Amino acid sequence: MRRKYFIGSLIVILSLSNLVSRANFISETPTKKVSVSANETPIGESYLKLANDIQRYAKKFIGTRYKSGGKAAKGFDCSGFVGYVFKKFGMKLGACSTEMFKLGYDVETNEALPGDLIFFRRGRSSKSGISHVGIVVESTAKGLKFIHSATSKGVTISYLKDPYYSAHFVGVKRVIDSFK
Repeated sequence: MRRKYFIGSLIVILSLSNLVSRANFISETPTKKVSVSANETPIGESYLKLANDIQRYAKKFIGTRYKSGGKAAKGFDCSGFVGYVFKKFGMKLGACSTEMFKLGYDVETNEALPGDLIFFRRGRSSKSGISHVGIVVESTAKGLKFIHSATSKGVTISYLKDPYYSAHFVGVKRVIDSFK
């Protein structure tokens, strides 16, 4: 009987101490609230720093040539580029844009942050599959800017408002906090 009481008490104490330490962490972490779909999600400074580090690192590869199936700094395809950048920060996203699209959660375009992934389809039809991925670098009055490896230019920065990209746009996904 004593042993059961002791084990039960120990479990309760450990659970409470975990809750207290989580509460202390949350209260000490400054947050910026960003509403995502219908939910309110706190975005902390550490998240924003990581997201900015990711997009800054990605920009180092501007001008790198496009290479079909490329996953290294000698040449990238779109998913190879995104995967390479995120791997530098300890996050494995998957081998192709279709796999990457299954990760994270949807974010409204006007709430996109640096480090979010942006996806495009092959055709204009909603039945067309995911065929291209990039990394959001900035949301400005001119619209969403993203970095990606394009077949014609290699690693470059483009605007979502560009007629080609706006016609093939699928959505934005937040994946960074899936790896915390």
